[in-house]
Amino acid sequence: MLTNQNWQDYRGKGEGVLVHVDTAKGHVLPVRQPLNAEGEALPDPSYETQTFGFLQCFDARTRVATLKNRRRYILFGTRYQGEDETYKGKFLIVGYMRLDQILEVRKRHIHKWMEKNTGNPPECMDLDACYAYKSEEMNFYRPEDCFELGEKLMKEWGYKGKITKQMKLTFTEDKLEIILSHFRSRQAVNDEYIAAVKQAEADIADALAEKANQEEEVW
Repeated sequence: MLTNQNWQDYRGKGEGVLVHVDTAKGHVLPVRQPLNAEGEALPDPSYETQTFGFLQCFDARTRVATLKNRRRYILFGTRYQGEDETYKGKFLIVGYMRLDQILEVRKRHIHKWMEKNTGNPPECMDLDACYAYKSEEMNFYRPEDCFELGEKLMKEWGYKGKITKQMKLTFTEDKLEIILSHFRSRQAVNDEYIAAVKQAEADIADALAEKANQEEEVW
Protein backbone atom coordinates (compact mmCIF):
# COMPACT_ATOMS: atom_id res chain seq x y z
CA MET A 1 0.00 0.00 0.00
CA LEU A 2 2.81 2.43 0.90
CA THR A 3 5.34 1.30 -1.69
CA ASN A 4 2.89 1.87 -4.54
CA GLN A 5 2.64 5.58 -3.73
CA ASN A 6 4.74 8.35 -5.22
CA TRP A 7 6.48 9.45 -2.02
CA GLN A 8 8.93 12.33 -2.44
CA ASP A 9 12.03 12.95 -0.34
CA TYR A 10 11.60 15.77 2.16
CA ARG A 11 14.22 17.79 4.00
CA GLY A 12 13.09 20.39 6.48
CA LYS A 13 15.00 22.71 8.79
CA GLY A 14 15.71 21.88 12.41
CA GLU A 15 12.37 22.81 13.94
CA GLY A 16 9.51 20.79 15.40
CA VAL A 17 5.76 21.06 15.84
CA LEU A 18 3.58 19.54 18.55
CA VAL A 19 0.58 17.39 17.59
CA HIS A 20 -1.95 16.48 20.28
CA VAL A 21 -3.01 12.83 20.36
CA ASP A 22 -5.95 11.31 22.25
CA THR A 23 -4.59 8.28 24.09
CA ALA A 24 -6.19 5.19 25.63
CA LYS A 25 -7.09 5.12 29.31
CA GLY A 26 -6.96 1.35 29.79
CA HIS A 27 -3.23 0.88 29.34
CA VAL A 28 0.03 1.98 30.94
CA LEU A 29 1.45 3.00 27.58
CA PRO A 30 -0.03 6.23 26.13
CA VAL A 31 -1.07 4.53 22.88
CA ARG A 32 -3.43 6.24 20.46
CA GLN A 33 -7.16 5.96 21.09
CA PRO A 34 -8.43 3.23 18.69
CA LEU A 35 -11.81 4.95 18.04
CA ASN A 36 -13.17 8.48 18.19
CA ALA A 37 -16.46 9.53 19.80
CA GLU A 38 -18.34 8.57 16.61
CA GLY A 39 -16.89 5.05 16.63
CA GLU A 40 -14.58 5.70 13.66
CA ALA A 41 -11.12 4.12 13.61
CA LEU A 42 -8.15 6.32 14.52
CA PRO A 43 -5.07 4.84 12.85
CA ASP A 44 -2.80 7.89 13.32
CA PRO A 45 -0.07 8.25 14.27
CA SER A 46 0.58 4.91 12.60
CA TYR A 47 3.20 3.00 14.59
CA GLU A 48 2.76 0.15 12.14
CA THR A 49 3.60 2.04 8.93
CA GLN A 50 5.61 4.93 10.43
CA THR A 51 3.34 7.44 8.74
CA PHE A 52 1.16 10.35 9.77
CA GLY A 53 -1.71 11.64 7.66
CA PHE A 54 -1.71 8.79 5.14
CA LEU A 55 -4.29 6.39 6.57
CA GLN A 56 -6.53 9.13 7.96
CA CYS A 57 -7.03 12.87 7.58
CA PHE A 58 -6.16 14.03 11.10
CA ASP A 59 -4.84 17.52 11.93
CA ALA A 60 -4.67 18.44 8.25
CA ARG A 61 -3.95 22.13 8.77
CA THR A 62 -0.99 21.37 11.00
CA ARG A 63 0.44 19.04 8.36
CA VAL A 64 0.03 21.70 5.66
CA ALA A 65 1.67 24.34 7.89
CA THR A 66 4.52 21.94 8.65
CA LEU A 67 5.36 21.75 4.96
CA LYS A 68 4.92 25.49 4.44
CA ASN A 69 7.37 26.24 7.24
CA ARG A 70 9.71 23.37 6.30
CA ARG A 71 9.72 21.85 9.78
CA ARG A 72 11.60 18.56 10.15
CA TYR A 73 10.01 16.89 13.19
CA ILE A 74 6.54 16.19 14.53
CA LEU A 75 6.30 15.62 18.28
CA PHE A 76 3.31 13.69 19.63
CA GLY A 77 1.95 14.87 22.97
CA THR A 78 -0.91 13.95 25.26
CA ARG A 79 -2.42 14.71 28.65
CA TYR A 80 -1.69 11.31 30.20
CA GLN A 81 -4.79 9.38 31.33
CA GLY A 82 -3.30 5.89 31.45
CA GLU A 83 -2.96 3.42 34.30
CA ASP A 84 0.29 4.72 35.80
CA GLU A 85 -0.89 7.07 38.56
CA THR A 86 2.53 8.73 38.73
CA TYR A 87 1.98 10.48 35.41
CA LYS A 88 -1.79 10.92 35.35
CA GLY A 89 -2.77 14.45 34.33
CA LYS A 90 0.75 15.39 33.21
CA PHE A 91 1.39 16.55 29.66
CA LEU A 92 3.89 14.19 28.05
CA ILE A 93 5.63 14.18 24.71
CA VAL A 94 5.29 10.45 24.11
CA GLY A 95 7.19 10.17 20.83
CA TYR A 96 8.32 11.85 17.66
CA MET A 97 8.87 11.33 13.96
CA ARG A 98 11.50 12.76 11.67
CA LEU A 99 9.89 13.76 8.40
CA ASP A 100 11.74 11.97 5.58
CA GLN A 101 9.16 11.67 2.80
CA ILE A 102 5.97 13.47 1.81
CA LEU A 103 2.90 12.62 -0.27
CA GLU A 104 -0.03 14.74 -1.46
CA VAL A 105 -3.12 12.88 -0.21
CA ARG A 106 -6.14 15.17 -0.51
CA LYS A 107 -7.69 13.24 -3.43
CA ARG A 108 -6.97 9.96 -1.65
CA HIS A 109 -8.77 11.02 1.52
CA ILE A 110 -11.79 12.40 -0.33
CA HIS A 111 -12.11 9.34 -2.58
CA LYS A 112 -11.89 6.96 0.38
CA TRP A 113 -14.58 8.92 2.21
CA MET A 114 -16.86 8.94 -0.87
CA GLU A 115 -16.37 5.17 -1.35
CA LYS A 116 -17.24 4.55 2.29
CA ASN A 117 -20.24 6.89 2.06
CA THR A 118 -20.41 7.22 5.84
CA GLY A 119 -18.82 9.13 8.68
CA ASN A 120 -17.47 12.65 8.79
CA PRO A 121 -15.79 14.14 5.69
CA PRO A 122 -12.00 14.46 5.82
CA GLU A 123 -10.59 17.63 7.34
CA CYS A 124 -8.89 18.48 4.05
CA MET A 125 -12.22 18.76 2.23
CA ASP A 126 -12.04 22.54 2.64
CA LEU A 127 -8.31 22.81 1.91
CA ASP A 128 -6.45 23.14 -1.36
CA ALA A 129 -3.93 20.44 -0.43
CA CYS A 130 -3.20 17.79 2.18
CA TYR A 131 0.10 16.07 2.93
CA ALA A 132 1.10 12.81 4.58
CA TYR A 133 4.52 12.16 6.07
CA LYS A 134 6.62 9.02 6.22
CA SER A 135 9.52 8.48 8.57
CA GLU A 136 12.62 6.35 8.91
CA GLU A 137 12.92 7.48 12.53
CA MET A 138 9.61 7.32 14.40
CA ASN A 139 9.80 6.33 18.07
CA PHE A 140 7.52 6.04 21.09
CA TYR A 141 8.30 5.56 24.77
CA ARG A 142 7.09 4.31 28.14
CA PRO A 143 5.64 6.98 30.48
CA GLU A 144 8.79 7.14 32.61
CA ASP A 145 10.87 7.82 29.49
CA CYS A 146 8.58 10.44 27.94
CA PHE A 147 9.42 14.13 27.98
CA GLU A 148 7.24 16.04 30.44
CA LEU A 149 6.19 19.46 29.21
CA GLY A 150 5.27 21.08 32.51
CA GLU A 151 4.15 24.63 33.22
CA LYS A 152 7.52 25.60 34.73
CA LEU A 153 9.40 24.54 31.60
CA MET A 154 6.78 26.20 29.42
CA LYS A 155 7.43 29.52 31.16
CA GLU A 156 11.20 29.06 30.90
CA TRP A 157 10.82 28.50 27.17
CA GLY A 158 8.65 31.61 26.77
CA TYR A 159 5.29 29.91 26.25
CA LYS A 160 2.23 31.31 28.00
CA GLY A 161 -0.65 29.43 29.59
CA LYS A 162 -1.52 25.80 30.09
CA ILE A 163 -1.18 23.44 27.15
CA THR A 164 -4.46 22.84 25.35
CA LYS A 165 -5.41 21.14 22.12
CA GLN A 166 -6.03 24.54 20.57
CA MET A 167 -2.48 25.68 21.32
CA LYS A 168 -0.20 25.24 18.30
CA LEU A 169 3.26 24.82 19.80
CA THR A 170 6.38 24.94 17.66
CA PHE A 171 9.91 24.32 18.82
CA THR A 172 12.99 26.15 17.63
CA GLU A 173 16.13 24.17 16.85
CA ASP A 174 17.64 24.59 20.33
CA LYS A 175 14.47 23.52 22.17
CA LEU A 176 13.93 20.63 19.76
CA GLU A 177 17.47 19.41 20.40
CA ILE A 178 16.81 19.30 24.16
CA ILE A 179 13.78 17.07 23.56
CA LEU A 180 15.52 14.81 21.05
CA SER A 181 18.58 14.47 23.29
CA HIS A 182 16.29 13.30 26.08
CA PHE A 183 14.87 10.57 23.86
CA ARG A 184 18.26 9.47 22.52
CA SER A 185 19.19 8.26 25.99
CA ARG A 186 15.95 6.26 26.34
CA GLN A 187 14.79 2.97 24.84
CA ALA A 188 11.98 3.20 22.28
CA VAL A 189 9.26 0.58 22.64
CA ASN A 190 7.55 0.74 19.25
CA ASP A 191 6.72 -2.99 19.24
CA GLU A 192 5.00 -2.64 22.61
CA TYR A 193 2.90 0.24 21.24
CA ILE A 194 1.87 -1.85 18.24
CA ALA A 195 0.93 -4.80 20.46
CA ALA A 196 -0.96 -2.55 22.90
CA VAL A 197 -3.06 -0.84 20.25
CA LYS A 198 -3.89 -4.21 18.65
CA GLN A 199 -5.06 -5.45 22.03
CA ALA A 200 -7.14 -2.29 22.55
CA GLU A 201 -8.76 -2.78 19.15
CA ALA A 202 -9.48 -6.43 19.97
CA ASP A 203 -11.02 -5.49 23.33
CA ILE A 204 -13.32 -2.99 21.62
CA ALA A 205 -14.34 -5.57 19.00
CA ASP A 206 -15.14 -8.10 21.76
CA ALA A 207 -17.16 -5.51 23.69
CA LEU A 208 -19.16 -4.59 20.59
CA ALA A 209 -19.81 -8.27 19.80
CA GLU A 210 -20.97 -8.91 23.37
CA LYS A 211 -23.27 -5.88 23.22
CA ALA A 212 -24.75 -7.12 19.95
CA ASN A 213 -25.38 -10.59 21.44
CA GLN A 214 -27.11 -9.07 24.46
CA GLU A 215 -29.36 -6.99 22.21
CA GLU A 216 -30.28 -10.11 20.22
CA GLU A 217 -31.17 -11.93 23.44
CA VAL A 218 -33.37 -9.04 24.57
CA TRP A 219 -35.13 -9.05 21.18
